[in-house]
Amino acid sequence: MVRNRPTIEEVARRAGVSPATVSRVLNGTARVSRDKVRAVLEAVEALGYTPSPQAQSLAKGRSYAVGIILPDFSSAFYGPILEAITLELESTPFRPIAVPGHWSLVRELEALDFLKGHRVEALLLLGTSLESSALKNLNMPVLAFGQPLEGPRVWSLVLDNRQAAYRATRYLLDKGHRKIAHISSHRGGMDIRERLLGYRKAMREAGLEVRVVYGNLQEDGGYRATQELLSRYPDTTAIFAANDQTAFGARLYLFKQGVRVPEDISLMGFDDIPLAAYHIPPLTTVRQPAGEVGHALIEALKNLLEGKEPQFPFIALDLVERASVKEVGT
Repeated sequence: MVRNRPTIEEVARRAGVSPATVSRVLNGTARVSRDKVRAVLEAVEALGYTPSPQAQSLAKGRSYAVGIILPDFSSAFYGPILEAITLELESTPFRPIAVPGHWSLVRELEALDFLKGHRVEALLLLGTSLESSALKNLNMPVLAFGQPLEGPRVWSLVLDNRQAAYRATRYLLDKGHRKIAHISSHRGGMDIRERLLGYRKAMREAGLEVRVVYGNLQEDGGYRATQELLSRYPDTTAIFAANDQTAFGARLYLFKQGVRVPEDISLMGFDDIPLAAYHIPPLTTVRQPAGEVGHALIEALKNLLEGKEPQFPFIALDLVERASVKEVGT
């Protein structure tokens, strides 16, 4: 038989005091005589009483909850950031309530309503598609990564994805490639759209054909998108994927077709997730430093929870040259 949790009333009866006195002793909110403190603590120990976190938060009018919306728990990029934030919050009174949006604006709006219902004290958005209009009347501070949002209590950490993708495409052009395709996605937030715009800008400046197909930012989508890409543009010499997972799927399709990387087609990703360095061949990619991003968001979140205004550092997106890109003749 499972024993019920001891109540504050049972502690009060055993100590010979009122429940309000037990609460004052445990919270330290008022002066109580030494004898009553001793009696309460002895009763707490004898009964094995532990205060309910929910009851404590309700009594204080606070939830001590931080809401987090991210695309997917399994995301190779956002997952480690979520884990770092969760571990950092363990040293504070706050705890996260994380909800995946599954790359869907409708699901993200449902997640937002769910978190509002749980009275979270701050909201952290990781790579969502939510717009500023969805955040009106939230009555809580909001941190957003990946999209510039506006509002009186909204702060955004936005990296220059467009310029990074432009430089990545220029890198392929400098290697002699002229038939460069990009695998983008209708999923994701502004960062994915900015990468597409950076690619388009570099190709148009060079007077070259823009070749774009769409996946789902995961390996299976990269596989299918590469199949479509080669059927539409069979003379492609380089593929620039919107993220590393897409590039991994592309690599598998190329392998199954007997297309060598980089001898026949060069391949580039974006994010530099840990597996990129261990791929065959090791993937040339743009590093989006998840550790720096996570640290910046953690520091900003701590400042918010302490009532301070957050400040974001500049975070660079650098090209990482490995073995998946080959120089070709012009």
